Amino acid sequence: MSRPRRKVMEFEGELTVHNAADRRGALLAMIDADGDLDLDLSAVTELDTAGLQLLLLARREAAHLGGRLTVTAASQAVLDVLAIAHLDATLSDTVRPGDLAEAPR
Repeated sequence: MSRPRRKVMEFEGELTVHNAADRRGALLAMIDADGDLDLDLSAVTELDTAGLQLLLLARREAAHLGGRLTVTAASQAVLDVLAIAHLDATLSDTVRPGDLAEAPR
């Protein structure tokens, strides 16, 4: 049996109410049952509740389809918002240990 293919999607700049809806379609299109999706948030400069909702939606859809969403890197802006919203523990199973510790400050 072959291993599922890994796809990578990178976000840069803001992931906020101003663009989360625009990015939703592209993100959900990358999620399918044929493989996992690695999400690189290392270049995200701002994250708000709309961005958080998008991440949680993508995580849920990946699980529903048999795939897995993994945040492979996160900027300090992302880490700060996840901690403030107490979602760092909720999303901890999607974040690889060590990747977040090495996020730029």
